[in-house]
Amino acid sequence: MRIFIAFAAALTVVAGGLFAYAHRHPELAPAPALPRANFAPDLVAKGEKLAGLGACVTCHTRPGGAPYAGGLKLPTPFGAIYATNITPHVDTGIGAWSENAFKRAMREGIDRRGRHLYPAFPYDHFAKTTDEDLRAIYAYLMTRKPVEQAPTPNELRFPFNIRPLLAGWNLLFHDPSPFRPDPTRSAAWNEGAYYVQALGHCGACHSPRNAFGAVKTDAHLAGGEAEGWHSPGLGAHAAAPVPWTKDSLLNYLIDGWDGRHGVAAGPMTAVVDHLAGQPESVVEAIVEYLLSLQPPADPKKTDDIVRAARAREYAAGATPVGDGPMARGEAVFARACANCHRQGGSATPLALGAAMNAPHAGNLLHVVLEGIKPPKGSPEKSMPRFALPDDQLADLATYMRTRFTDKPAWESLPEQIRAARSAK
Repeated sequence: MRIFIAFAAALTVVAGGLFAYAHRHPELAPAPALPRANFAPDLVAKGEKLAGLGACVTCHTRPGGAPYAGGLKLPTPFGAIYATNITPHVDTGIGAWSENAFKRAMREGIDRRGRHLYPAFPYDHFAKTTDEDLRAIYAYLMTRKPVEQAPTPNELRFPFNIRPLLAGWNLLFHDPSPFRPDPTRSAAWNEGAYYVQALGHCGACHSPRNAFGAVKTDAHLAGGEAEGWHSPGLGAHAAAPVPWTKDSLLNYLIDGWDGRHGVAAGPMTAVVDHLAGQPESVVEAIVEYLLSLQPPADPKKTDDIVRAARAREYAAGATPVGDGPMARGEAVFARACANCHRQGGSATPLALGAAMNAPHAGNLLHVVLEGIKPPKGSPEKSMPRFALPDDQLADLATYMRTRFTDKPAWESLPEQIRAARSAK
Protein backbone atom coordinates (compact mmCIF):
# COMPACT_ATOMS: atom_id res chain seq x y z
CA MET A 1 0.00 0.00 0.00
CA ARG A 2 2.85 2.40 0.82
CA ILE A 3 4.46 1.67 -2.53
CA PHE A 4 1.14 2.28 -4.28
CA ILE A 5 0.60 5.60 -2.48
CA ALA A 6 4.14 6.72 -3.28
CA PHE A 7 3.69 5.77 -6.92
CA ALA A 8 0.34 7.57 -7.13
CA ALA A 9 1.82 10.69 -5.54
CA ALA A 10 4.78 10.66 -7.94
CA LEU A 11 2.43 10.17 -10.90
CA THR A 12 0.28 13.08 -9.73
CA VAL A 13 3.31 15.36 -9.45
CA VAL A 14 4.56 14.36 -12.89
CA ALA A 15 1.11 14.82 -14.43
CA GLY A 16 0.75 18.19 -12.74
CA GLY A 17 4.15 19.26 -14.02
CA LEU A 18 3.32 18.19 -17.57
CA PHE A 19 -0.01 20.01 -17.39
CA ALA A 20 1.64 23.16 -16.09
CA TYR A 21 4.29 22.98 -18.81
CA ALA A 22 1.64 22.57 -21.50
CA HIS A 23 -0.20 25.61 -20.13
CA ARG A 24 2.82 27.87 -19.64
CA HIS A 25 2.50 31.46 -20.73
CA PRO A 26 5.02 33.47 -22.74
CA GLU A 27 6.86 36.46 -21.34
CA LEU A 28 5.58 39.68 -22.88
CA ALA A 29 8.13 42.20 -24.14
CA PRO A 30 8.79 45.21 -21.89
CA ALA A 31 6.80 48.25 -22.89
CA PRO A 32 8.49 51.63 -23.34
CA ALA A 33 7.92 54.08 -20.55
CA LEU A 34 5.05 56.39 -21.46
CA PRO A 35 4.94 59.98 -20.22
CA ARG A 36 1.90 61.07 -18.27
CA ALA A 37 0.81 63.30 -21.17
CA ASN A 38 0.11 60.18 -23.22
CA PHE A 39 -2.90 59.40 -21.07
CA ALA A 40 -6.00 61.52 -21.49
CA PRO A 41 -6.97 63.32 -18.24
CA ASP A 42 -10.58 62.11 -18.44
CA LEU A 43 -9.38 58.52 -18.84
CA VAL A 44 -7.10 58.89 -15.81
CA ALA A 45 -9.96 60.40 -13.78
CA LYS A 46 -12.22 57.50 -14.74
CA GLY A 47 -9.49 55.06 -13.78
CA GLU A 48 -9.13 56.71 -10.37
CA LYS A 49 -12.81 56.10 -9.62
CA LEU A 50 -12.62 52.50 -10.84
CA ALA A 51 -9.44 51.79 -8.87
CA GLY A 52 -11.26 53.14 -5.83
CA LEU A 53 -14.17 50.82 -6.49
CA GLY A 54 -11.74 47.92 -6.59
CA ALA A 55 -9.96 49.21 -3.45
CA CYS A 56 -6.61 48.66 -5.18
CA VAL A 57 -4.71 50.93 -2.80
CA THR A 58 -6.03 49.05 0.24
CA CYS A 59 -4.30 45.76 -0.59
CA HIS A 60 -1.32 47.20 -2.45
CA THR A 61 -0.13 49.51 0.33
CA ARG A 62 1.59 48.34 3.49
CA PRO A 63 1.05 50.27 6.76
CA GLY A 64 3.06 53.48 6.55
CA GLY A 65 4.17 52.70 3.01
CA ALA A 66 3.82 54.57 -0.26
CA PRO A 67 0.47 54.14 -2.04
CA TYR A 68 0.37 51.17 -4.43
CA ALA A 69 3.98 50.16 -3.65
CA GLY A 70 2.92 46.81 -2.19
CA GLY A 71 4.28 44.96 0.81
CA LEU A 72 1.01 44.39 2.67
CA LYS A 73 0.89 40.95 4.30
CA LEU A 74 -2.19 38.97 3.29
CA PRO A 75 -2.75 35.92 5.53
CA THR A 76 -4.24 32.83 3.87
CA PRO A 77 -4.80 29.23 5.04
CA PHE A 78 -1.75 28.28 2.94
CA GLY A 79 0.66 30.86 4.31
CA ALA A 80 1.27 34.59 3.85
CA ILE A 81 1.22 36.39 0.51
CA TYR A 82 2.65 39.88 0.14
CA ALA A 83 1.00 42.36 -2.20
CA THR A 84 3.07 43.50 -5.16
CA ASN A 85 4.23 46.94 -6.23
CA ILE A 86 1.85 48.31 -8.87
CA THR A 87 3.39 51.75 -9.24
CA PRO A 88 4.96 52.46 -12.66
CA HIS A 89 8.49 51.81 -11.42
CA VAL A 90 10.25 50.00 -14.26
CA ASP A 91 12.29 47.54 -12.18
CA THR A 92 10.17 46.83 -9.09
CA GLY A 93 6.67 47.81 -10.24
CA ILE A 94 4.67 47.57 -13.44
CA GLY A 95 6.40 50.35 -15.35
CA ALA A 96 7.50 47.90 -18.06
CA TRP A 97 4.01 46.44 -18.48
CA SER A 98 2.01 47.13 -21.61
CA GLU A 99 -1.74 47.53 -21.47
CA ASN A 100 -2.09 43.97 -22.80
CA ALA A 101 0.18 42.66 -20.03
CA PHE A 102 -1.96 44.46 -17.46
CA LYS A 103 -5.16 43.02 -18.94
CA ARG A 104 -3.69 39.52 -18.95
CA ALA A 105 -2.90 39.82 -15.25
CA MET A 106 -6.38 41.10 -14.45
CA ARG A 107 -8.16 38.45 -16.50
CA GLU A 108 -5.94 35.38 -16.38
CA GLY A 109 -3.79 35.91 -13.29
CA ILE A 110 -0.54 35.85 -15.33
CA ASP A 111 2.11 38.54 -14.88
CA ARG A 112 4.22 40.11 -17.64
CA ARG A 113 6.94 37.50 -17.28
CA GLY A 114 4.45 34.67 -17.70
CA ARG A 115 4.30 33.65 -14.02
CA HIS A 116 1.07 32.68 -12.31
CA LEU A 117 -0.32 35.12 -9.76
CA TYR A 118 -1.91 33.77 -6.62
CA PRO A 119 -5.71 34.18 -6.44
CA ALA A 120 -5.37 36.24 -3.26
CA PHE A 121 -5.23 38.80 -6.07
CA PRO A 122 -8.87 38.32 -7.09
CA TYR A 123 -8.44 37.98 -10.84
CA ASP A 124 -11.29 35.47 -10.75
CA HIS A 125 -13.50 38.53 -10.21
CA PHE A 126 -11.52 41.12 -12.16
CA ALA A 127 -11.78 38.92 -15.26
CA LYS A 128 -15.35 40.18 -15.72
CA THR A 129 -14.21 43.80 -16.10
CA THR A 130 -14.67 45.43 -19.51
CA ASP A 131 -11.77 46.40 -21.75
CA GLU A 132 -12.72 50.06 -21.43
CA ASP A 133 -12.60 49.97 -17.63
CA LEU A 134 -9.30 48.07 -17.58
CA ARG A 135 -7.81 50.63 -19.95
CA ALA A 136 -8.85 53.42 -17.59
CA ILE A 137 -7.38 51.69 -14.53
CA TYR A 138 -4.14 51.08 -16.43
CA ALA A 139 -3.97 54.77 -17.35
CA TYR A 140 -4.49 55.76 -13.72
CA LEU A 141 -1.85 53.39 -12.34
CA MET A 142 0.72 54.33 -14.97
CA THR A 143 0.38 58.00 -13.99
CA ARG A 144 1.11 57.41 -10.29
CA LYS A 145 4.46 58.25 -8.75
CA PRO A 146 6.95 55.44 -9.40
CA VAL A 147 8.21 53.92 -6.15
CA GLU A 148 11.25 51.69 -5.95
CA GLN A 149 10.22 48.92 -3.59
CA ALA A 150 11.22 45.35 -4.24
CA PRO A 151 8.55 42.69 -3.63
CA THR A 152 8.56 40.90 -0.29
CA PRO A 153 8.92 37.12 -0.77
CA ASN A 154 5.80 35.13 -0.01
CA GLU A 155 5.72 32.74 2.94
CA LEU A 156 3.75 29.82 1.51
CA ARG A 157 4.06 26.21 2.58
CA PHE A 158 5.02 23.46 0.16
CA PRO A 159 3.51 22.66 -2.33
CA PHE A 160 1.51 25.92 -2.43
CA ASN A 161 4.71 27.83 -3.20
CA ILE A 162 4.97 26.12 -6.61
CA ARG A 163 3.40 28.66 -8.94
CA PRO A 164 2.93 26.38 -12.01
CA LEU A 165 0.45 24.30 -10.02
CA LEU A 166 -1.92 27.26 -10.30
CA ALA A 167 -2.52 26.21 -13.89
CA GLY A 168 -4.55 23.35 -12.44
CA TRP A 169 -6.33 25.71 -10.05
CA ASN A 170 -7.33 27.92 -12.96
CA LEU A 171 -8.57 24.93 -14.95
CA LEU A 172 -10.76 23.82 -12.07
CA PHE A 173 -11.98 27.11 -10.61
CA HIS A 174 -11.33 30.11 -12.86
CA ASP A 175 -13.97 31.30 -15.32
CA PRO A 176 -12.44 34.08 -17.46
CA SER A 177 -15.69 34.84 -19.29
CA PRO A 178 -16.79 38.51 -19.21
CA PHE A 179 -19.78 39.83 -17.33
CA ARG A 180 -23.03 39.10 -19.13
CA PRO A 181 -25.88 41.58 -18.57
CA ASP A 182 -29.33 40.17 -17.85
CA PRO A 183 -31.67 41.57 -20.54
CA THR A 184 -34.67 41.05 -18.26
CA ARG A 185 -33.27 43.46 -15.65
CA SER A 186 -32.93 47.24 -15.56
CA ALA A 187 -29.80 49.10 -16.59
CA ALA A 188 -29.16 50.08 -12.96
CA TRP A 189 -29.50 46.46 -11.79
CA ASN A 190 -27.01 45.27 -14.39
CA GLU A 191 -24.64 48.08 -13.49
CA GLY A 192 -24.81 47.08 -9.82
CA ALA A 193 -24.34 43.38 -10.62
CA TYR A 194 -21.29 44.26 -12.72
CA TYR A 195 -19.69 46.29 -9.95
CA VAL A 196 -20.39 43.64 -7.29
CA GLN A 197 -19.21 40.69 -9.38
CA ALA A 198 -16.27 42.33 -11.15
CA LEU A 199 -14.24 45.25 -9.79
CA GLY A 200 -15.99 45.34 -6.41
CA HIS A 201 -15.12 41.63 -5.96
CA CYS A 202 -17.60 41.48 -3.06
CA GLY A 203 -17.74 37.70 -3.27
CA ALA A 204 -14.04 37.46 -2.47
CA CYS A 205 -14.89 38.19 1.16
CA HIS A 206 -18.63 37.58 1.36
CA SER A 207 -18.66 34.07 -0.15
CA PRO A 208 -17.36 30.83 1.39
CA ARG A 209 -14.33 29.07 -0.10
CA ASN A 210 -13.52 25.42 -0.65
CA ALA A 211 -10.45 23.51 0.57
CA PHE A 212 -8.43 24.86 -2.37
CA GLY A 213 -9.18 28.49 -1.55
CA ALA A 214 -11.60 28.96 -4.44
CA VAL A 215 -14.90 30.80 -4.03
CA LYS A 216 -17.87 28.44 -3.97
CA THR A 217 -19.80 29.68 -6.98
CA ASP A 218 -22.95 27.90 -5.82
CA ALA A 219 -22.90 29.93 -2.57
CA HIS A 220 -22.54 33.43 -4.02
CA LEU A 221 -22.51 36.02 -1.20
CA ALA A 222 -23.47 33.39 1.40
CA GLY A 223 -20.90 34.70 3.88
CA GLY A 224 -17.15 34.23 4.18
CA GLU A 225 -13.99 35.12 6.06
CA ALA A 226 -11.50 37.95 5.61
CA GLU A 227 -8.47 38.68 7.80
CA GLY A 228 -9.97 36.87 10.77
CA TRP A 229 -13.33 38.64 10.41
CA HIS A 230 -16.59 37.04 9.38
CA SER A 231 -18.03 38.75 6.31
CA PRO A 232 -21.79 38.27 6.69
CA GLY A 233 -23.96 36.81 4.00
CA LEU A 234 -25.81 39.23 1.76
CA GLY A 235 -29.24 39.13 0.18
CA ALA A 236 -31.14 35.95 1.03
CA HIS A 237 -28.11 34.74 3.04
CA ALA A 238 -28.13 37.67 5.48
CA ALA A 239 -28.22 36.53 9.11
CA ALA A 240 -29.01 39.96 10.56
CA PRO A 241 -32.38 40.10 12.34
CA VAL A 242 -33.42 43.20 10.38
CA PRO A 243 -33.45 43.14 6.56
CA TRP A 244 -31.84 45.91 4.58
CA THR A 245 -33.88 48.65 2.93
CA LYS A 246 -32.73 50.94 0.13
CA ASP A 247 -32.07 53.84 2.51
CA SER A 248 -30.36 51.76 5.20
CA LEU A 249 -28.03 49.98 2.76
CA LEU A 250 -27.24 53.21 0.91
CA ASN A 251 -26.37 54.95 4.18
CA TYR A 252 -24.26 52.01 5.32
CA LEU A 253 -22.26 51.76 2.10
CA ILE A 254 -21.55 55.50 1.95
CA ASP A 255 -21.23 56.44 5.65
CA GLY A 256 -20.60 53.08 7.31
CA TRP A 257 -23.61 53.18 9.61
CA ASP A 258 -27.37 52.93 9.27
CA GLY A 259 -28.60 52.55 12.88
CA ARG A 260 -29.89 48.99 12.47
CA HIS A 261 -26.90 46.89 11.44
CA GLY A 262 -23.97 48.33 13.35
CA VAL A 263 -20.91 50.31 12.30
CA ALA A 264 -18.65 49.16 9.49
CA ALA A 265 -15.44 47.82 11.02
CA GLY A 266 -12.45 45.70 10.13
CA PRO A 267 -11.86 45.17 6.39
CA MET A 268 -15.23 46.77 5.58
CA THR A 269 -14.06 50.17 6.79
CA ALA A 270 -11.81 50.73 3.78
CA VAL A 271 -14.55 49.51 1.43
CA VAL A 272 -16.97 52.12 2.77
CA ASP A 273 -14.35 54.86 2.53
CA HIS A 274 -13.78 54.02 -1.14
CA LEU A 275 -17.49 53.82 -1.92
CA ALA A 276 -17.98 57.24 -0.36
CA GLY A 277 -15.81 58.63 -3.14
CA GLN A 278 -17.93 57.11 -5.90
CA PRO A 279 -20.79 58.87 -7.66
CA GLU A 280 -23.96 58.19 -5.69
CA SER A 281 -25.50 56.59 -8.80
CA VAL A 282 -22.85 53.86 -8.61
CA VAL A 283 -23.72 53.01 -4.99
CA GLU A 284 -27.43 53.16 -5.81
CA ALA A 285 -26.89 50.60 -8.57
CA ILE A 286 -25.04 48.31 -6.14
CA VAL A 287 -27.89 48.68 -3.66
CA GLU A 288 -30.50 47.84 -6.30
CA TYR A 289 -28.66 44.64 -7.19
CA LEU A 290 -28.07 43.52 -3.60
CA LEU A 291 -31.66 44.23 -2.53
CA SER A 292 -32.93 42.10 -5.41
CA LEU A 293 -31.25 39.10 -3.78
CA GLN A 294 -33.34 39.27 -0.58
CA PRO A 295 -37.07 38.98 0.10
CA PRO A 296 -38.87 42.33 0.42
CA ALA A 297 -38.67 43.87 3.88
CA ASP A 298 -41.80 44.14 6.03
CA PRO A 299 -41.62 47.59 7.73
CA LYS A 300 -44.03 46.62 10.53
CA LYS A 301 -42.08 43.47 11.39
CA THR A 302 -38.81 45.39 11.22
CA ASP A 303 -40.05 48.04 13.67
CA ASP A 304 -41.16 45.33 16.10
CA ILE A 305 -37.74 43.68 15.96
CA VAL A 306 -35.96 46.99 16.59
CA ARG A 307 -38.17 47.82 19.59
CA ALA A 308 -37.59 44.37 21.07
CA ALA A 309 -33.83 44.73 20.58
CA ARG A 310 -33.75 48.10 22.36
CA ALA A 311 -35.80 46.71 25.23
CA ARG A 312 -33.41 43.81 25.53
CA GLU A 313 -30.46 46.18 25.67
CA TYR A 314 -32.05 48.33 28.39
CA ALA A 315 -32.71 45.19 30.44
CA ALA A 316 -29.12 43.96 30.27
CA GLY A 317 -27.87 43.43 33.79
CA ALA A 318 -31.26 44.23 35.34
CA THR A 319 -31.95 40.63 36.36
CA PRO A 320 -29.64 38.00 37.91
CA VAL A 321 -27.96 35.70 35.42
CA GLY A 322 -26.90 32.94 37.78
CA ASP A 323 -23.39 31.73 38.44
CA GLY A 324 -20.44 30.87 36.26
CA PRO A 325 -19.44 32.52 32.95
CA MET A 326 -22.73 34.40 32.62
CA ALA A 327 -22.37 36.09 36.01
CA ARG A 328 -18.70 36.88 35.42
CA GLY A 329 -19.46 38.12 31.90
CA GLU A 330 -22.25 40.36 33.17
CA ALA A 331 -19.81 41.91 35.64
CA VAL A 332 -17.34 42.66 32.83
CA PHE A 333 -20.16 44.08 30.71
CA ALA A 334 -21.36 46.31 33.55
CA ARG A 335 -17.85 47.66 34.08
CA ALA A 336 -16.70 48.09 30.47
CA CYS A 337 -19.75 48.27 28.21
CA ALA A 338 -22.91 49.30 30.04
CA ASN A 339 -22.40 53.06 29.89
CA CYS A 340 -22.98 52.99 26.15
CA HIS A 341 -24.74 49.70 25.53
CA ARG A 342 -27.28 49.63 28.32
CA GLN A 343 -28.29 53.23 28.79
CA GLY A 344 -29.40 53.83 25.21
CA GLY A 345 -26.16 55.49 24.16
CA SER A 346 -25.16 52.84 21.64
CA ALA A 347 -25.54 53.61 17.96
CA THR A 348 -27.19 50.27 17.23
CA PRO A 349 -28.80 47.76 19.60
CA LEU A 350 -26.33 44.94 20.15
CA ALA A 351 -28.98 42.38 19.28
CA LEU A 352 -29.09 43.74 15.73
CA GLY A 353 -25.38 44.05 15.03
CA ALA A 354 -23.49 41.72 12.70
CA ALA A 355 -20.92 40.88 15.38
CA MET A 356 -23.47 39.42 17.78
CA ASN A 357 -25.19 37.36 15.07
CA ALA A 358 -22.07 35.98 13.39
CA PRO A 359 -21.41 32.22 13.39
CA HIS A 360 -18.23 32.73 15.43
CA ALA A 361 -17.02 35.31 17.94
CA GLY A 362 -14.17 36.69 15.80
CA ASN A 363 -15.84 40.00 14.95
CA LEU A 364 -16.81 40.76 18.55
CA LEU A 365 -13.34 39.81 19.78
CA HIS A 366 -11.67 42.07 17.22
CA VAL A 367 -13.93 44.97 18.15
CA VAL A 368 -13.23 44.59 21.88
CA LEU A 369 -9.48 44.10 21.45
CA GLU A 370 -8.92 46.69 18.72
CA GLY A 371 -11.81 49.11 19.17
CA ILE A 372 -13.57 50.67 16.19
CA LYS A 373 -11.97 53.23 13.93
CA PRO A 374 -15.08 54.07 11.94
CA PRO A 375 -15.29 55.08 8.28
CA LYS A 376 -14.77 58.73 7.44
CA GLY A 377 -18.51 59.27 6.99
CA SER A 378 -19.29 58.37 10.62
CA PRO A 379 -16.38 59.71 12.69
CA GLU A 380 -18.43 59.87 15.89
CA LYS A 381 -19.12 56.12 15.87
CA SER A 382 -15.74 55.20 17.32
CA MET A 383 -15.12 52.81 20.20
CA PRO A 384 -12.01 52.45 22.38
CA ARG A 385 -10.15 49.19 22.71
CA PHE A 386 -10.32 47.16 25.92
CA ALA A 387 -7.28 45.25 27.19
CA LEU A 388 -9.14 42.37 28.80
CA PRO A 389 -7.42 39.13 29.82
CA ASP A 390 -8.47 35.97 28.02
CA ASP A 391 -10.77 34.65 30.75
CA GLN A 392 -12.72 37.91 31.01
CA LEU A 393 -12.93 38.17 27.22
CA ALA A 394 -14.40 34.65 27.02
CA ASP A 395 -16.91 35.37 29.79
CA LEU A 396 -17.94 38.63 28.13
CA ALA A 397 -18.49 36.94 24.77
CA THR A 398 -20.51 34.18 26.40
CA TYR A 399 -22.68 36.67 28.25
CA MET A 400 -23.31 38.95 25.28
CA ARG A 401 -24.16 36.14 22.86
CA THR A 402 -26.64 34.65 25.34
CA ARG A 403 -28.12 37.93 26.57
CA PHE A 404 -28.58 39.68 23.24
CA THR A 405 -29.40 36.85 20.81
CA ASP A 406 -31.27 33.58 20.66
CA LYS A 407 -28.52 31.93 18.65
CA PRO A 408 -26.41 28.97 19.84
CA ALA A 409 -23.49 29.71 22.13
CA TRP A 410 -20.13 30.26 20.47
CA GLU A 411 -17.81 27.28 20.82
CA SER A 412 -14.01 27.07 21.13
CA LEU A 413 -13.71 30.58 22.55
CA PRO A 414 -10.12 30.10 23.85
CA GLU A 415 -8.96 29.16 20.34
CA GLN A 416 -10.88 32.07 18.81
CA ILE A 417 -9.33 34.49 21.31
CA ARG A 418 -5.83 33.27 20.48
CA ALA A 419 -6.56 33.70 16.77
CA ALA A 420 -7.92 37.23 17.27
CA ARG A 421 -4.89 38.28 19.29
CA SER A 422 -2.44 36.85 16.76
CA ALA A 423 -4.21 38.65 13.90
CA LYS A 424 -3.90 42.10 15.48
